[in-house]
Amino acid sequence: MNQHESNMHKNEIHQQAHKTKKQKKKTWYVVMAILAVVGGVILGFVFKPATQAPQETFVVDRGVIAQDVVVTGRVKAAEDVELAFERGGKIKNVNVKIGDRVSPGQALAYLDISELQAQLLQAQANVDAQRAKLEELKSGSRPEELQIKESDLKKAEQDLSNLYGSINDVVNDAYIKADDAVRSKTDTIFVNDDSENPELTFLTSDAQVHIDATTLRKVVGGELVLWKKAITNSESADIANIENILLRSEEYLSVIRDFLFRSLDAVNAAINISQTTIDSFKTNLGVARINVNSAASAITNHRQLISTQKVVVERINNELLLARAGSTQQAIAAQDAQVKQAEANVATILAQIAKATLVSPIRGIVTKQDAKAGEIVAPNVPLVSIISDRNLEIEANIPEVDIGSIQVSNIVQIVLDAFPGEKFVGKVSYIDPAETVKDGVVNFKVTIAFDEANEKIRSGLTANLNIETERKENVLIIPQFAVIENDSGAFVKKWENSVVVETPVVLGVRDSNGKVEVLSGLNQGDVIVNVGIKNGK
Repeated sequence: MNQHESNMHKNEIHQQAHKTKKQKKKTWYVVMAILAVVGGVILGFVFKPATQAPQETFVVDRGVIAQDVVVTGRVKAAEDVELAFERGGKIKNVNVKIGDRVSPGQALAYLDISELQAQLLQAQANVDAQRAKLEELKSGSRPEELQIKESDLKKAEQDLSNLYGSINDVVNDAYIKADDAVRSKTDTIFVNDDSENPELTFLTSDAQVHIDATTLRKVVGGELVLWKKAITNSESADIANIENILLRSEEYLSVIRDFLFRSLDAVNAAINISQTTIDSFKTNLGVARINVNSAASAITNHRQLISTQKVVVERINNELLLARAGSTQQAIAAQDAQVKQAEANVATILAQIAKATLVSPIRGIVTKQDAKAGEIVAPNVPLVSIISDRNLEIEANIPEVDIGSIQVSNIVQIVLDAFPGEKFVGKVSYIDPAETVKDGVVNFKVTIAFDEANEKIRSGLTANLNIETERKENVLIIPQFAVIENDSGAFVKKWENSVVVETPVVLGVRDSNGKVEVLSGLNQGDVIVNVGIKNGK
């Protein structure tokens, strides 16, 4: 190959290489363009703005929201009373039984007032006599009138002396009955009866009752000894000491009565004896109590007779003095005072008669009735209980963490377990200022009054209460489950400008229906996403 051909061949090779290099460069640009297009498509797909709002959304709106305290309470009567006689005596009649409805002023039971009626007649007669004497004084006294008064005075003084003379008989009879009640009727209940350490003949389930019964047995044994000694000494005592034995006898009988009551408690708590033995003990104790009560009544009656006779003696003596003094203004004034005193005595007896009737102070239902005709009762022992049947209220215990938000007049929504399909409305009527501690937990007692009476509601029903402690109107409200709460605060997902934006919010009142107040961060009409996936309607 010559030089010229060689050069032409090299030139062709160079041109071919240049052409190949140019083609490769073009191919690289095409590949890069394709990759750019594909990447753009991918990025456009990934970062493409949403064109539709999520299906589960809510529109922020304004409304009413209430914050509640939810507790359980119990229906009870707003009024309940326990009634007892103010004076002791024998029950004559009982007019009601458990479950009866009663009205204010209705008589429930009566004591026997035959003795008081006799005293009333005597007192009224005394009033008439005092008034007649007053008229006599105003008209002047005659010698024969003075003789009559002197005879009346002697008779009255003799009657009083006879009463003093029969004190020992009354006291001795009371002592015999008391001694029999202690040493005979309870003999089988105790061993070592009159020793320093008497003991029950059985075991009891109540240690305190056992201690009380045995201690009182020792005490009454000593009381009987002292009583017997006092009776012996009174046979040669003066009138003052003789009268004092009556007072002391009442005290002895009171201690013995307490002993019998506590012995009955011990029998009721017995755990190692047969029912037949228990019944026998109770029968003996019942007889003993009746005898002791009878002895106490006899001594009380005798004291009253002496007191009454003293008044008679004093009255007649005053009348005699007035008659001897003549019809002076001072005598007339003194007799006028006697008339007033006699009238006051009548009023006192009438008051005692009034206290012999047990009267209902309220309208309601009898829930307890322990009075029995013929039974002798002590004063101030509750016999009849009444609850009001219309004035009902609810009592609930509020934990200390919630009591600060509750105020009187808060509205309360009420659902009773007995009527689950019905709703009642009430208001907080009273908050107890003192705490109630139960099982170490501090609570405060709150009373809720029903807005309307309902005859279906009964005392004792369980009530589920929603106490409205705070109420706001025209505030922004959203569902609680649309809120995201974490360490950074509270947020909602807001649909804004075709995108979902996580928006911080400040929350306020929350109610028991899953609603929450928004204080800031949203406006009315904003659309938020239901992140809780719950139906917000």
